[in-house]
Amino acid sequence: MIPPQKALDLILDSAHALAGEDADLNASVGRVLAEDIFAKDDLPPFDNSAMDGFAVRFQDCSLASRHAPALLKIKETIRAGAAARLEVRPGEAIKIMTGAPLPKGADAVVMREVTKDQGDGRVGILRSPESGDHIRRHGEDIRSGARILTRGIKIRPYEVALLAAQGIDHVFVVKRPRVSILATGDELMEVADRLAPGKIRNSNGPTLAAALSRWGASPLDKGIVKDDPPLMRQALEESLAGADVLLVTGGVSAGDFDYTKTVLEQLDLRLVFWKAAIKPGKPLLFGVCGGKLVFGLPGNPVSVMVCLEEFVRPALEKLQGHAPGYPSYHLSGRAANDYPKPKDRQQYLFCQAEREENGYKLQIIRPQGSAMLGMACKANALAIAPIGMSRVRQGDTLAFRWLK
Repeated sequence: MIPPQKALDLILDSAHALAGEDADLNASVGRVLAEDIFAKDDLPPFDNSAMDGFAVRFQDCSLASRHAPALLKIKETIRAGAAARLEVRPGEAIKIMTGAPLPKGADAVVMREVTKDQGDGRVGILRSPESGDHIRRHGEDIRSGARILTRGIKIRPYEVALLAAQGIDHVFVVKRPRVSILATGDELMEVADRLAPGKIRNSNGPTLAAALSRWGASPLDKGIVKDDPPLMRQALEESLAGADVLLVTGGVSAGDFDYTKTVLEQLDLRLVFWKAAIKPGKPLLFGVCGGKLVFGLPGNPVSVMVCLEEFVRPALEKLQGHAPGYPSYHLSGRAANDYPKPKDRQQYLFCQAEREENGYKLQIIRPQGSAMLGMACKANALAIAPIGMSRVRQGDTLAFRWLK
């Protein structure tokens, strides 16, 4: 067994960002740019008003106040999308809407809220503006030709807005990993099947597909294969074809019918490690086959979910060009009850976390087991009991993270 941090380091050493592909701008959020992007146009493309109000000459209203308003003749109204027909001359103002082009002669915009309609075609300016007030200057945000987005950044709605404003409707982004999912085991049945004696439904397949979709990968469900080496070899070869990552559940322990490791090695798997010092999930296997990442996950569903979040997810993030997100146990809480654990393994403990006056209380759910899905669904937090600790005692401080 190797320590979990060492296992994750080895996985990330083998994971590299995939090549780029073209994506529609509307579907680009959360993706990583695979190229630098340069501005096509100045932003704003022209001087315009940042407020609804009046375009004025500063010198005409530099002494304006509520007691002595500057009275200006209204020449016209400019709406957004229209152009001014007239120039602002001494003693004049032009009514202007937000986003409308600034007319010639104006050097300030006075907000509507500090004006008063005199009812005779004039407006009273009740507060002196500063020169340049409420004017968005041509090119003040972006200049044509400037690099506006850098390769490697994650696209957020802010970046989508900037790209749309530049007339860019497609972007070159890092590909989504294609991840094959293969479940092994004579005991497995499809989810919709009626249970037969000695059989269980394949909950791992839907679990993996749901998580992968949530994390931006493209799941490829390869179904179920029986514990038969020739059949497994064929299924594994087919699963590797056209995928960037292979997730195999079951058959990675040391039982009489655990063939996953042996068959993968027949396919020239470069084994990086087998067995990690964790609970649940000890039989975790990781290797590389034909340049593709291969994870052999335990068959028990809770073990699958722990290994998936702790070890598979960071690799998928790196494949998509993100900085690898080591699972963050940045919170700490006080154990509300005792719990025994193996001293030589790091245990992930499913808990019910509650906020207290001075922090968090962690009620460790009992009993826990690698096949207890009902137990896992009761938890809202996952805590770590580190290697070297043989028993969690009431009052011990544990690092934890929320289960989302």
